[in-house]
Amino acid sequence: MAENKLPIAILAAAGFAETTFTDTQKTLLARGRTVKVISPDGGLVQGWHDGAWGHHFVADEDIADSLAADFDGLILPDGKNSADTLIENVHTKRLIAAFMAAEAPVLVVGDAMRLLVPAGVVAARRIAGAAEVDEEVSRAGAELIADQNLVTDGNLVTATSDSSSASRLEAFLALIEAQAVPRAA
Repeated sequence: MAENKLPIAILAAAGFAETTFTDTQKTLLARGRTVKVISPDGGLVQGWHDGAWGHHFVADEDIADSLAADFDGLILPDGKNSADTLIENVHTKRLIAAFMAAEAPVLVVGDAMRLLVPAGVVAARRIAGAAEVDEEVSRAGAELIADQNLVTDGNLVTATSDSSSASRLEAFLALIEAQAVPRAA
């Protein structure tokens, strides 16, 4: 892998699924990856855990200042409240569309799959069947794979909330590793 690895972005707003976030962050850090939390919420972003507000986490960067070119990949963790906030943010749409246009790896979990619709990147994509987003992403032209909790389609990895944290991160990191391999001229 290249020496100059860029950080991996995790985009979250208040109400993200705290366990999804912390499992992801711990795994990436254990793999020697730098993680930057991007949020519209300012310096701290609050998780959601077991039906109530959870811990606060430091947001490293404001979404308005974030560029896809500064990262090796993007992770959108689960969480209805987070998705509800981010779906209304013009910078969310811009950032997701930029990652997808650059064919950079993107991992989207559960409710966060809704964010692909306003970004205009879900049409003709194969998406993991998540009951919470099925109708919305289907109307936008996605092909839902109802019997799979994890689907990789090009640079996009989608996973239901029920998917294994380890399997979705393995699929995402495999895409990042593949991009790091120098191409023959």
